[in-house]
Amino acid sequence: KLMFQQKAQALTCSDLTQHPLRIGEVARLCLLALLVAVPGAAAALGGSRAGQQAVSRKGKTWPFSGSLSSLLHGSAEPSTAAAAGSTEHRKSIQDIKDEVMLSAAFGKKTDALCTDAAESERAKCRQLAGGRLFCALMHRQEERYEGMPGAAEEKERCSEVDTMETAVEAATDAHLQEEADKA
Repeated sequence: KLMFQQKAQALTCSDLTQHPLRIGEVARLCLLALLVAVPGAAAALGGSRAGQQAVSRKGKTWPFSGSLSSLLHGSAEPSTAAAAGSTEHRKSIQDIKDEVMLSAAFGKKTDALCTDAAESERAKCRQLAGGRLFCALMHRQEERYEGMPGAAEEKERCSEVDTMETAVEAATDAHLQEEADKA
């Protein structure tokens, strides 16, 4: 009891400047408070796959999952909540395609590929360039996506892409085909 009272008194601001070891204690307490206050922060610091899944569930997690849990509690096993979350939703190729195509880097690449396209064809060019880039990604990482829902269909669609034609040429051809179909 006496030790607890001394410890509580030791954490005053004036004492912190005189006792450098106490700064470390306060820093650990602040980190712990931050990790409790921000759902998923502890999991993100953990860097584990379970931690990344916990962060992606947007606050539906206990903050001490993943490898940080082993540091705090001395256990090497991930929490059962994080393990259950991995079987919750299996990503499909369409989920991955949506994530990739909506990224800023992907948008910049498709924009760069379509700089020479006419203004009226630019949207179609970016759509076609996005599909072509995703096909290239799938081809490079084929074993990673094999067996995912929709992978076979996407692979079939990608096999029909003419790789000798640029996205600008494909957009122009699509535009000409649309006009021919109208006539």
